[in-house]
Amino acid sequence: MQLRLSAIAPAAQTLVGLFKPLDPNVQVTLDAKRGVLEVLSSTITVDKIVQVLGQAGFPAEPLEKLVHVSGGSTCCGGCAY
Repeated sequence: MQLRLSAIAPAAQTLVGLFKPLDPNVQVTLDAKRGVLEVLSSTITVDKIVQVLGQAGFPAEPLEKLVHVSGGSTCCGGCAY
C-alpha cells in the first residue's frame, strides 16, 4: 500500500515503530523527498495505516496510482533512481 504523507516525513524507523505492534513482519519503504510511504503488511488494512499515521501526527492518504519507490515493491532494481 502506498500513501502520500501530508506532513514532513519522519525517519523510516519511526514509522516502523508505529506498525510493528500491529504486524511484527511489516516492511516500510519511505521516499521522504516525495513524501511517499509504502507499507507492506499482510494484516494491516489501509484504513488502519491512515488512522495510525494520523494519530501520530503524520496525516496521509492512499495513492490511487502506484509510484516507483526505490527498494520498495514497485522497484525492479534496474535503475539508479
